[in-house]
Order: sequence, then structure tokens, then C-alpha cells
Amino acid sequence: MTETEFQRDCFLIALADIKGKHVNMFELGAGWGRMCLTLAGAIDYGVIPLTPVSYRCLAVEGEPAHYQWAKEHFEIQDINCCTVVHGAVADKNGSCRFPVDASPNSCYGQAVHGLMRSRKIPGIRSLYSLITKKTIKIPMFTVDQLIQTYEFDHVDIIQMDVQGAEYKVMLGAAEAIRNDVIDYLLISVHQRELNDALRQLLSPKFDLIVNIYPNSVGTVDGFAPIKCHDGIQLYKRKDM
Repeated sequence: MTETEFQRDCFLIALADIKGKHVNMFELGAGWGRMCLTLAGAIDYGVIPLTPVSYRCLAVEGEPAHYQWAKEHFEIQDINCCTVVHGAVADKNGSCRFPVDASPNSCYGQAVHGLMRSRKIPGIRSLYSLITKKTIKIPMFTVDQLIQTYEFDHVDIIQMDVQGAEYKVMLGAAEAIRNDVIDYLLISVHQRELNDALRQLLSPKFDLIVNIYPNSVGTVDGFAPIKCHDGIQLYKRKDM
């Protein structure tokens, strides 16, 4: 099976495990809001047996066209409990440069300049974007700041696809993690070393349920082999 199919199944399994009547979700690096729409469809149309009957979503996306698409998708589907934020997520609040492609319909995987954990200098693509001025300045938030600003008292699921900034995003969620505010983390991992770094960082508070490395074929009991480009990690908070 594809990583997209398996990621969706991981998300639905986590959702089905929630015992409360309401779900709060963050989708970070949301693109056009696919996972928020999956949550809305699962609850509004009852595609799988669930306890939750209501939800609230926060979707954060840096690329301006995809940000607008997410807003339009929620409006067209009459989903009023999903907020879309134009910005990036990292380990500090402020601003950053984000690449803008001439054809956003075919361009996915943009990375915020300077947030790729393993790079000490910008890559060729980043340098080209900077030189040709194909970047925009956007706000940058921590998870802790998003929780405070948008007044979430709890976040049941955080799903992120942040193109190499996964570790920094988790550093920016330190207060929420320390206070048991987050229950599940579904992370697309973009460098092999980040699988191990994230596991070490999160292990005091979370159990690692799924751990598949980038560019590999993963095996998980009950599933067909999973062909992954991005890695996939699923965490569940301890003592739940």
C-alpha cells in the first residue's frame, strides 16, 4: 500500500481510539487541508464507528496558493469549525522566508529556509529561490503559541508534514508536551536521523506505535507492505 493510504489509516485508527465526544486537531504543513477534511468526513458522515460527534481543527500552511485552497475547501464543504492559518511552525515565534512556486498545483514539499535540521547551509534549490526572489515572508509560530492564541485547552491529534522541521516543531511544543495537552502525534518524517531523534525526544511522554523510515518498505502487523517516500511515526501519550 502507499504511504498516503497507510497515513490515512493511522489517523483513522487514532481517531477511533478517542473516547471523548469532541476532537481537537492540528494539521501542520496542511497543504489543501486533506487530513482536516478526512476528520470532518469521518465524523460528519460516520464512515467508521466513532465516539466523537464534534470537532475543531487548526490548519497551518505557508504556501499561499495551498493556504487559499484549504480555506476554499472548508467553505465549499460548509465546514465552519476549521481555522486556516497562513504561516510556518518551528521552535520559535517570528517570521521566515518561504518559497513560492510559479505552479503551485504541481509543487509540493516546499521547506522553510533554514529549518532543515541536517543542513548547515541552504541547498541549491533554497539558494536559487533566494537569488531569484521566489520567496515570501510569512509568520512563524510554535505549537505552544498556536495553542495559546487560538485558545485550545487540549489537542487530541497533531498531524504534521513539515518537510524536515519535525524536530524543531516538537521543540516548540515543549510546554504542551510537558503538561499532557497533546494525545497523539502523526508525523511525516523526511530524514532518517529524525526518526531516532524524535523518538529520543518524545519517549519520556509518548509511546511509539509506528516507526517507518523514509525511502523504505515498512511492515506493520495487519497491513500490506507500505512503500514509503516519507517516513511515518505515530505516537500515543503514555498512561492514556
